[in-house]
Amino acid sequence: MIIIKASDSTSEMREWFDKRTKTHIKMVQRYCKKIYDYDPKRFANLIERGEKHDQSKFGKPEYDPYVWTTWRYKCEEDGLDFSPPDGMEDMMHEATEHHVKNNPHHPECHCGRTENLINEENRDKPPEESVDATKMKDEDIAEMVADWCAAGEERGNTPKSWADKNVGTRWMFTDEQKDLIYELIKVAWD
Repeated sequence: MIIIKASDSTSEMREWFDKRTKTHIKMVQRYCKKIYDYDPKRFANLIERGEKHDQSKFGKPEYDPYVWTTWRYKCEEDGLDFSPPDGMEDMMHEATEHHVKNNPHHPECHCGRTENLINEENRDKPPEESVDATKMKDEDIAEMVADWCAAGEERGNTPKSWADKNVGTRWMFTDEQKDLIYELIKVAWD
C-alpha cells in the first residue's frame, strides 16, 4: 500500500484549494439567497445549507485528495501538465465518491448505491450506470442548482448547459424535479 501524506502537496496547492473552495462556497451562498428570496417558505433552510456547503472538503478523508483535484483543474485551465504521486488518483476518486455520498446536494447521496457513482476516467462525465435522484427533496435540488450555478460561473459555462447534458443521462429525476431544476436555474442564473 502506498501512503501519501499531506506534505506531498505544496503550500501553493493547499492555499489555492482553500481560496478556490471558499470562493466557491461564497458563490453558492449567493445563489442560495436568490433561490430563497424566490420562495422563502419552500426553501426555508437554504441559507443555512449554503453556509455549510462543501464543509466536508476541509476534513478527512476529503481534504488532501481535493487539494490535488482542485490543483488538477487549475493545471488544466492554465495549460500545464498534471502529475499526482502514485496512488493519489485512487484517493481523489475515493474522496469524490465520499463527498457525493455524504452531501445531500449531490444526487448520489440519495440513490442507495455505494459505489460506481462517479466516472473513474473523468469525474465530469456520467458513470456507466445512471444515478437515481428521485428521492432528492426540493431543498436538496435547490442547493444542487446553486452549486451548478457557482460551478458554471467558475468554469465559464451555464448551469442550463450542465443540466441539459446530465439530467436524464447522468442523473434520473422525476418530471416534477426536472421542472423544478430548470425553474430554479432560471431564477438563480438570470
